[in-house]
Amino acid sequence: MKNFFYLIVSLMIAFAVLTVSVSAESINELQDKVNELEQDKQSIQSKSGEVSNKVEETKEKIAENQEKQEQTNSEIVEIDSKLTTTQSQLTAKENEIATTNNEIKETENEINKTEGEINQLKGEIEELRAEIAALQEKIEAREDLLKNRLRSIQQNGGNVNYLEVILGAQSFGDFINRATAVNKIMDSDKTIMEEQQADKEKLEENKQALEESKKELEDKQASLETSKRDLENKKAQLVSQKAELDQIKARLDKQMNQKQKLMANLEHKEDELHSHQMSLAEQQETLNNQAAIVEKAKREAQQQINQKRQEQQRLQQQRQQQQSSSGNSASGSSSGSSSSSSGGNLSAGGNGSLIWPTTGRQSSGFGYRSFNGGGFHYGLDIANGVGTPVNAAASGVVTRANYSPSYGNVVYIYHVDLNLTTVYGHLNSIGVSLGQSVSQGEYIGGMGNTGQSFGSHLHFEVHQGSWSYHGGVNPINYLP
Repeated sequence: MKNFFYLIVSLMIAFAVLTVSVSAESINELQDKVNELEQDKQSIQSKSGEVSNKVEETKEKIAENQEKQEQTNSEIVEIDSKLTTTQSQLTAKENEIATTNNEIKETENEINKTEGEINQLKGEIEELRAEIAALQEKIEAREDLLKNRLRSIQQNGGNVNYLEVILGAQSFGDFINRATAVNKIMDSDKTIMEEQQADKEKLEENKQALEESKKELEDKQASLETSKRDLENKKAQLVSQKAELDQIKARLDKQMNQKQKLMANLEHKEDELHSHQMSLAEQQETLNNQAAIVEKAKREAQQQINQKRQEQQRLQQQRQQQQSSSGNSASGSSSGSSSSSSGGNLSAGGNGSLIWPTTGRQSSGFGYRSFNGGGFHYGLDIANGVGTPVNAAASGVVTRANYSPSYGNVVYIYHVDLNLTTVYGHLNSIGVSLGQSVSQGEYIGGMGNTGQSFGSHLHFEVHQGSWSYHGGVNPINYLP
């Protein structure tokens, strides 16, 4: 009976020693996890510091851009002023061209009128010349007649005494006949002389009119030549004005293009800065969420350590009491040992640590792409229909569940035991929330085509430790 009692005491002591040993190993494992979580926390803080620095740099760039915006706005105001001036010049030049066109039309009308007057003058001159020629012929004929009459008078003895002719009448009838004949002769001579004088005067008038018409013709021809030269000058001026107008329009177009380019550049910079700010805000939010999850896991692990240490102390006290009550008659020399395991510390990658998060076909792998600009793809794309279930690749805590301009609807899960973070992008719907604990294979959302996506698929990323904006690792290394 006594031996049996000693055996029982020995077994109890051995059990207590073994329990303390196992508890010690559990504490070591938990302490390793706490240290690991502390490293993750420091890594997140370091990344958060980098993001904070980038935020400060972005703020400085925003300030610089705002200064550039002010300068650009000043340039735009100056360009607007130039545009107003150029537009005024354009309007003035168009008015000049319109005036020149009107002047050209008036000059052409004057030329046509002058040409008509010249043609009329030429006709009048031809008529005058013909009339002058006819008068000259008549004058010459009369002169011949008068010469013949004078010659006849000279041959008959000089001047005819018309009184003797009348007084030499033989009868009253003869007297009347002689008187009538004398009157007719005298009237005929008078008429001839008057006509001759009138024709000579008319000839002189026609000659003078001819000279005046010639002078007027010369003046009009000179005026016509001047008008033609003026017309050519105005046409040349019009060509020059049109060339200047084209230059003004080209300058106006250039100024407008410059203004549009400045505005577009300004808007593009604004978009880039806002996009960068949003990206930094997303990174900061994700890092803060992860830091909170890691801190919570660290506290829980530390609580487990404290509980196990308290249990270890209790067992140690119990063992001492049992040893004291047994009179130290039994002792356990057995010491259990087992190799500690990190339980999922996959720094170099493993096989089957994660399950496939969805079904479908692999549409794009991890690494450099041969399409879409040949950029680096930091994930694995699995294509399938919209709404295909997407599940957690391992148990963990949700560190992000919202919308991203690039990822669309996205979920981040931090796997404490594996020290990994998985990312599920372009979801059609989100079935989990921030801070929620999920089990491996649990539904987290439906496959979709949100964000910067081309077709329904899941973009799946794996990051060692917490999520990093520097990019993840190849998910294939963790999938079965």
